[in-house]
Amino acid sequence: VDVWDYQRSSPLSSFEWGCERVIASRFNPAEPALIASTAVDRSVGLYDIRANTPIRKVILKMRSNAVAWNPMVPTNFTVANEDCNLYTFDMRKLTAALQRHWDHVMATLDVSYSPTGQQFVSASY
Repeated sequence: VDVWDYQRSSPLSSFEWGCERVIASRFNPAEPALIASTAVDRSVGLYDIRANTPIRKVILKMRSNAVAWNPMVPTNFTVANEDCNLYTFDMRKLTAALQRHWDHVMATLDVSYSPTGQQFVSASY
């Protein structure tokens, strides 16, 4: 994961965590120094650009296609997964998802929160 300033030709920060291809990444809207990313090795990684270091990483059973932070609960984020489910995590406890959201019949491709943080929308095939 590289963090860029659009006026520079080199990244401000670079994070590596054993995977060569990142699928999606998002800044936390309430805490702009935090980044969540998904990668092809089925991982979800958290990074802090203040400390210029990775924070935590969790490996799921299948690949995640998108990630979205809850704008009202800055420690919670949701990932859209290839197994037709969405998973909401608390970044302080990545050992298990807080909630599994299901009802898609194909892989979930995207997720986005409403500005209130009370609802989110997901997309699938």
